[in-house]
Amino acid sequence: MGAKKQAISSVNDLHPVVDTDLHLTEQQDDILPYLEEPFNKILDVNNQGKRGQVEGGYLSQLYPSAGHLTPTDTGRAETDDVRSPEDVERAMELLTLDDAILTPGLNLRLGLVHHDELAAGFMTAYNNWLLDTILDEGYHGAMVVTPQKPEKSAEEIDRLVDESRIKAVMIPGGGVHPPLGREQYFPIYDAAENAGLPVMIHNAATGIVGNYPIQWRGTKRYIEVHVPYHSAEQMWHISTMLTNGIPVRFPDLDFVIQESGIGWIPYFMRRYDNEYSKKQNDAPLLEKRPSDYIRDQFFFTSQPTEGIDDPEYLCHTIRMFDGAENLMFSTDYPHYDFDYTDTLLSSLRTEFDDDEIQNIYGRTASNVFDL
Repeated sequence: MGAKKQAISSVNDLHPVVDTDLHLTEQQDDILPYLEEPFNKILDVNNQGKRGQVEGGYLSQLYPSAGHLTPTDTGRAETDDVRSPEDVERAMELLTLDDAILTPGLNLRLGLVHHDELAAGFMTAYNNWLLDTILDEGYHGAMVVTPQKPEKSAEEIDRLVDESRIKAVMIPGGGVHPPLGREQYFPIYDAAENAGLPVMIHNAATGIVGNYPIQWRGTKRYIEVHVPYHSAEQMWHISTMLTNGIPVRFPDLDFVIQESGIGWIPYFMRRYDNEYSKKQNDAPLLEKRPSDYIRDQFFFTSQPTEGIDDPEYLCHTIRMFDGAENLMFSTDYPHYDFDYTDTLLSSLRTEFDDDEIQNIYGRTASNVFDL
């Protein structure tokens, strides 16, 4: 299919432009003051500075890491702080955004915290900091929940249901076990559906230490993990969600799959349809093809956009999973490999018409997140 007649030639022709994954960079000093009893006393919040802890370092002992050297660690790349309303405003101006869904940084590893009650404490502390510091200034964000404590997470969703600036429920999915289709997570899905909030699933490469510890032992470089892990774990989560009929059990609930690229999506849909045609008893609640549920209730964020130097590949891939209807633009700012707002646009203009491009850049997100 050739290029369409278009009025959109630059980012300035788009409205709205919504970034569906703009990260905050919350640190120890932000979260600890919001910890409630008993953990504010256990961690001795008021005396952290007297205990010789490096600034921002204490919580890193509680949020596990895979220990790989990233480009940021080695100084080959720098990232900006996004910890205040002023930081958010600068980011939105830099990226030419009309709106954004603000997502966590450190708390992408919340699902790896080994102390379940402490993880629930971090959940509430982050959400309260987010509301007090960022969202009260007029921005939109995703609350986090802790998969270790689904009932507590459901209570947290209920607690924040009237906060109009909360636009999604994020499950930090990296390293979470068992995968997110299991029955223990139903309270989270039920509460999110009742609240009218989509569920975002965002992995982190360091999650490999939780779900694939043997494979992690065999890795020596960050790229060995960062390339396959995000998409592999998303497939694992979605696969169990389909076999356990999550879209059927929660028909009014949307899911947003974040930061995993796009090439795996059409493969996964077709592979699952093929397997389902032979093994329908493995997913007994499904009433139509698995790919139809994915098209109806699952949305995907664009970053990292692999193949940006090959518009034909990129556009063909997006077409294969009906991305004009369920792909949503994201930058992943301020991470070292973030995409600028115009990165995707030049490729889309070779194949997609104005309405389709506008869907990807903001219209679909406005509907999913009720902006």
